[in-house]
Amino acid sequence: MMLQDWVPESIRFLEDAVAHSDYYLRLAEKIAAYLPTEAHICDAGCGLGELSIALIPYCAYVTAVDRASAPIEALRHRISKREKEKLEIRCTDVLLDNPRVPYDAMVFCLFGGMEETLRAAAAQCAGPVILIKRDYMTHQFSSGGTGLEHFTAETAERELSRRRIPYQAERFELELGQPFRSLEAAEMFFHLYNRGTELSAEKIAHMLEKTSTPEFPYYLPNRKKLGLLAFQSDDIRRIQKGEKAICTRSDMF
Repeated sequence: MMLQDWVPESIRFLEDAVAHSDYYLRLAEKIAAYLPTEAHICDAGCGLGELSIALIPYCAYVTAVDRASAPIEALRHRISKREKEKLEIRCTDVLLDNPRVPYDAMVFCLFGGMEETLRAAAAQCAGPVILIKRDYMTHQFSSGGTGLEHFTAETAERELSRRRIPYQAERFELELGQPFRSLEAAEMFFHLYNRGTELSAEKIAHMLEKTSTPEFPYYLPNRKKLGLLAFQSDDIRRIQKGEKAICTRSDMF
């Protein structure tokens, strides 16, 4: 599974980006079209929980799960009293989780590989599973072109097709750019997220847009291409049972 490096600087950068964008509100609106009414959903690998919060208006209850303690603690300190009434926050590995009652739906946003996703959904979900996957092949803030081919919407579609799991899919773009308080902050950002050779201060400055906002005078555009895939957890279990039956029959000969 791909993991975010949750250091204080990365948390602060994402909080600034979210505060200057409707990215998660629009993403939640996309996801809501595939959710049952009055559902208890799980946001698996929730990170800072921005999507979990954005999904609250569309659900009866949201459980936000992540095994990294830093973003979970940041989420606990950030949510309002009203949000706490409809949001459970759990610091645990969703792959090892065992909810008392299966979730009505599960959302896996930029979560990781398909094998672990399908395994968790089959064990914990009673209804639809919604995946949000990258629709691009390389890390967007890397000069080295870091490969993400195992975590893309295209790879997920191939795996679902291979397993004969019916699904719905759509592609879209949402803006989640990064505002900066200074050029030095922009340099720190690229130091954190660049997976290739270090970029010069001049090259970083050339990538930024100047704004009219005194607190955040610089902005790094980031138009994220995403794929949404939705399918039923029953179909995962049906395929799994069929595979086990085939193995059992072959063992008899």
